[in-house]
Amino acid sequence: MKDDPTTPYEAFTVYLLGLATTLADQFLKFFVITILTLGQSRPLIDGFLSLTYVQNLGAAFSLQWGHGWIAAIVGIAVVTGIVGYQWSARRREPLVVVGLGLVLGGAAGNLIDRLALGHVRDMFDLQWHGQNVFPIFNIADIGVCVGAALLIMASFRRPVPVPVRSSR
Repeated sequence: MKDDPTTPYEAFTVYLLGLATTLADQFLKFFVITILTLGQSRPLIDGFLSLTYVQNLGAAFSLQWGHGWIAAIVGIAVVTGIVGYQWSARRREPLVVVGLGLVLGGAAGNLIDRLALGHVRDMFDLQWHGQNVFPIFNIADIGVCVGAALLIMASFRRPVPVPVRSSR
């Protein structure tokens, strides 16, 4: 499997999943800014999850506040790296293909915000009895985190041997 060239199906899957994640992220961000003003919140699941419109001027979880340009450079590197890796890589297992697609889409979704607006729009507010308990995040963040988790899981899996066919 590792020596086989990547298939068009794998490349298509990575790019399609990346595009779907980016579009879902941008659509929800647009929807949220049409129904909420900055700082406004609406409960989705009372006491547990709200839509809260905030602008993140930093990196993930508001780290490096005010240095969003660093996150933009990292985003460009991630998107470029995944696209380059996709072109040069050998065949991969489905877990890796899905992980790459999610990370690509998430990185692209937040990169669009950073380049166009200078900040990232976030909206999912996890709460406990109405109090925020986790940094507010968006679909792009979910894509990056779930995709990275899948890639880490795939790195611990043993490769499955590919049966060798006789040429008789």
